[in-house]
Amino acid sequence: MMAGPGYGIPPKEATATTAQIRRAVFEEFHRTNPDVRVVNAGGLNLVGPQADNMFLMSMAGDRAPDVFYVNFRQYYTFVEQGFCRPVDDLIAQDPEVMARVNPTVLKVLKSFDGKSYAIPFFQVAIALYYRKDFFLEVGLDPAKPPETWDQFYEYCLKLTKPGRSGYALSQVPSYHWQNFLYQAGGEVVAPTESGVWQSKINSKGGELAVEFFRKLFLKQKDGTGPVAHLATDFTTDINTGKMAMWFGYTNDVVLNQSDLSPSVIGVSALPAGPAGRSNEINAGMWAISSRVTDPKKLDACWRFIKFFAGDEAARVNTQKCVELGIGNLVNPVWLEKFGYDDYLSQVDPSYVKANRELFQTGHPEPYGRNCQQVYEVLNAALDRARLEPDRPAKDILAETQKEMDQKLLGFIPPEEMATKRGWAAGILAVLAIVATGFSVRFWQRRNAVEVIERLPAGIPRSQIWSFLIACLLPAALSIFTWAYYPLGRGLVIAFQDYKLIGGASWVGLDNFIGVFSQPVFYQSVWNSFVYVALSLVIGFFLPIILAIALNEIPRFTVLFRTIFYLPAMTSAIVVSLVWRQFYEKSDTGLLNTILKPFIEAINPLWMKLGNGPIPTANDWLGSPQLAMFAVVLPGIWAGAGAGSILYLAALKNIAPERYEAADIDGASWLEKIRYITLPGIKPLVLINLLGVFIAGFKAMENVFVLTQGGPLNSTRTIGLEVWQNAFMFLKFGYATAAAWVMGSILVGFTLIQIKSLLRMRFSTARN
Repeated sequence: MMAGPGYGIPPKEATATTAQIRRAVFEEFHRTNPDVRVVNAGGLNLVGPQADNMFLMSMAGDRAPDVFYVNFRQYYTFVEQGFCRPVDDLIAQDPEVMARVNPTVLKVLKSFDGKSYAIPFFQVAIALYYRKDFFLEVGLDPAKPPETWDQFYEYCLKLTKPGRSGYALSQVPSYHWQNFLYQAGGEVVAPTESGVWQSKINSKGGELAVEFFRKLFLKQKDGTGPVAHLATDFTTDINTGKMAMWFGYTNDVVLNQSDLSPSVIGVSALPAGPAGRSNEINAGMWAISSRVTDPKKLDACWRFIKFFAGDEAARVNTQKCVELGIGNLVNPVWLEKFGYDDYLSQVDPSYVKANRELFQTGHPEPYGRNCQQVYEVLNAALDRARLEPDRPAKDILAETQKEMDQKLLGFIPPEEMATKRGWAAGILAVLAIVATGFSVRFWQRRNAVEVIERLPAGIPRSQIWSFLIACLLPAALSIFTWAYYPLGRGLVIAFQDYKLIGGASWVGLDNFIGVFSQPVFYQSVWNSFVYVALSLVIGFFLPIILAIALNEIPRFTVLFRTIFYLPAMTSAIVVSLVWRQFYEKSDTGLLNTILKPFIEAINPLWMKLGNGPIPTANDWLGSPQLAMFAVVLPGIWAGAGAGSILYLAALKNIAPERYEAADIDGASWLEKIRYITLPGIKPLVLINLLGVFIAGFKAMENVFVLTQGGPLNSTRTIGLEVWQNAFMFLKFGYATAAAWVMGSILVGFTLIQIKSLLRMRFSTARN
């Protein structure tokens, strides 16, 4: 039996406390169920808002695990896609598996159609964690955590100092920011009367939450600096003391989930906002794949789930915590139930009180349609709030709500959709008429040309055709199977609401309407052109320059060729990850360190001209002005060496006599490059120009690794738009329609490339 990623079996060498506890539970299950063996599902794991996509890709590739992890934001989409098998019949056999389920969690479980599709094995709520030692350092009472937003901000002011912020959000800030939204009386999404989910982010509560976010993360008018920061590595920042307060989970078994010593950590309910106290509540749940039909495998899956959801797993959790010396962090209910009464007096009563309050004031994480990726849109809203501080919060939220409705939830008012369908039908009719006209004209021109067929004497025509078919058929079948069949299948999907499991329904032109109704699609097309333009301006002539240099150097030619070509041997993903380290936004980041002396030398003159100082620590990937430039550079660096080898081969085809004649005529080296070298490699330059354009227009890997399309969608290319909608939002119809639009844009450039190739002649180069 395979278990899905996220909460699978930790490796034996894992040292983290939570990993050791989880492994102990798996080992106990294997001991008590020797006939069942659980293994982790394969595949890469990602972090952040993209973390869900590895499981989604395994489902798309028909490699789904038998049992997989589900939480609130994934639940509705997974059920709607047909991933999860209903488990009500299994619950009826063993109703005790639901004994621990919180009423809020149970409401989410039944939210889709009244049936249960997963079983919670742990339940969590967001709590306020704080460093008691830091509180004492600035004269705050550790027994009195902040009770309100105003008090929370005052505490942040006192706790902030160089190298430490009063508060911090994770690298996916909306995960925690949503708690401020609930405390302000706002909501992320909610179902309409028709059952369709709609965004509710644009509200008074949303405005208050955005303004409080700005208050924490931006410099104030009174001169006080930011009291909070966005952590690049949240866990590392906690463990190294870079934040005094943060939000984190506490669950129904272990009260404190921090890796720091319990003696320095305080846990409390979140501070109350304008609408009172509220906090996210969530659950880790196991679901059974709908593809599991074998009775024996189904029985093994259910035994696994029963174990994790029952008291036996809680007992192992408690026992392992005691063995690790953290029995004082376990919920007293379990300590008493499993006979660890000696630890009851050691449990911090404030932990118990906070845990009880948090589960009483809990607000479920967004769990509607496509909410597994709702945080990506919310993150963009917070980026706008931070990077555009003068923009009204209401405008940001209105834009966010519209994007969330269209992009994620698929909500478009019926009257607006009817109008767009009319326009789409009209445009399709015009395109059909134009295409018919071109086809008729092409056919007429083809018939007007007299074709003279020349066949070898004495060989029957049928024999020649048989020979040609025998030669071309394998290649034609291969191209049809791997190119044209997927192309045709994709064209069909573009007109469907396609689901991985459970079939598809026809929606006509709705997917294309969705493509051309999305502002982010137009921005992605524009960004693709910008990406191509930067690639051409910055990097297109670099391989030519390297090739000319390699052609002129008298010694170590092979060594330099090897060095220049090596980056091309490295995966584009690895190259992007390396450059991501270069772009570290702190003063110690490699690129910032290299540029710092030059910036410091330029700044005095720059400031005398009336400009502000150029910053010495740039956030290369977090600035809309710098991000696209930063994304393009790794590809140029990796491709320049390989391109130079191709140009070097072309340079060998230029006769040396031409250079000798130019020397006799007194030509300078620039004139020789202009009138001999560049014309000699012009055909290859033209081919590469078109190739770079097409490859750049489809760029996705380095954007995905470095920025994931941000900030503010400034690096979101059309390739990334297609991939994310397919494998993150599961909107395969929309993604396929967008891919067809992208293909249509590139058809013209492909035709130009084919015509150029047909006009070229090739000859053997000199050694």
